[in-house]
Amino acid sequence: MHLTRFTLSDAIAVVTFDRDDKLNAFNTAMTAEVNGHIDAALAAGARGIVLRANPGVRVWCAGRDLAELRPGVDPGDDPMLKLFEKITELPIPVINMVEGAVYGGGLMLNMVSDIVIASTTATVAMTANKLGIPLPTETYAYWLRVMGIHKVKELLFTAGNISAQDAHTAGIFNHVVEPDDLESYTLGVIAPRILACSADGIANTKYQLNLLARRFYLTADDRDAIAAHRRALLDGEDFRTRLAALLAQVKG
Repeated sequence: MHLTRFTLSDAIAVVTFDRDDKLNAFNTAMTAEVNGHIDAALAAGARGIVLRANPGVRVWCAGRDLAELRPGVDPGDDPMLKLFEKITELPIPVINMVEGAVYGGGLMLNMVSDIVIASTTATVAMTANKLGIPLPTETYAYWLRVMGIHKVKELLFTAGNISAQDAHTAGIFNHVVEPDDLESYTLGVIAPRILACSADGIANTKYQLNLLARRFYLTADDRDAIAAHRRALLDGEDFRTRLAALLAQVKG
């Protein structure tokens, strides 16, 4: 059973999340499918990739499938994080077409993609601290360049929802449009503008911008201290208890 769909038209590939029954949460199989679609898009000469969900969904992406999380396993080794790295290294733009709620890894997917067009119905939240999951240091650094430290702290410290307009003001979304205009604006306005530009020029620009965005310096002692903090969180009773409670709530 496929968890995603793939189409290619006018040099724009569209990858549609199709796991509505699980709130489009990425498990290992879904991540592998998206990876395969990206490879297929590149092989076919696509000039851009659009990530979207089925029209009218309540949740665009709930992030990582909690059923696959295990206490004591460092989320830094997660295949979804490898997908994020792949997206940032692609020579072509990745455009997210977002409607409905976006949580956790779904929000991270928006942070690493190149352009995000959202419906007025969209909301975003980063709920990692409800479980006590430490995010990779590189992720924090990239977020600071997108949002600024005050908004990042609000998002992470409260684990609360922010509106589409608030996310637009914070720099997460490029544009916010009415739900009925989401597809036409993404595929009929933004995509043609990209196709009208030099593919080589865009690839070079993306490479340079993402390289600059990753430039931060941590000493070996800094990294050791961070690793110790992460391990303490993941091995701690608080994380195990919170994860078990959330899984029970989801299953219930």
